[in-house]
Amino acid sequence: MGDMLLTSHGGKTSFTLVDSLNPQHVYNAARNVEIANWVLNHRKNAQGQPLLLSNHISAQERNLSFEREMGKVIARLDLVASFGTERVRRSAIGLGQSLVGGPLLQFLPVR
Repeated sequence: MGDMLLTSHGGKTSFTLVDSLNPQHVYNAARNVEIANWVLNHRKNAQGQPLLLSNHISAQERNLSFEREMGKVIARLDLVASFGTERVRRSAIGLGQSLVGGPLLQFLPVR
């Protein structure tokens, strides 16, 4: 999973302000983590016992810490993918505003 996340981030572990990510790769990584989470929660061996005890729910206690942590990873990946797609929209709006608003704002009186 770690290698997949590193690959989805372009092989980088640190970023600067001008770096960019492919939002589709990050979105795909979020879906892969979601599928891995489901598989870890539902796969059982021949005796019906879980292959990996990722969550524990019994009559006495509930331990969903693994589910919470995986949910955080998925949510953060979705947020990064959303920011990546938003970057293109914001740059197009900024360009349009500078082309239209720049010449008009020069004639406004400034006090």
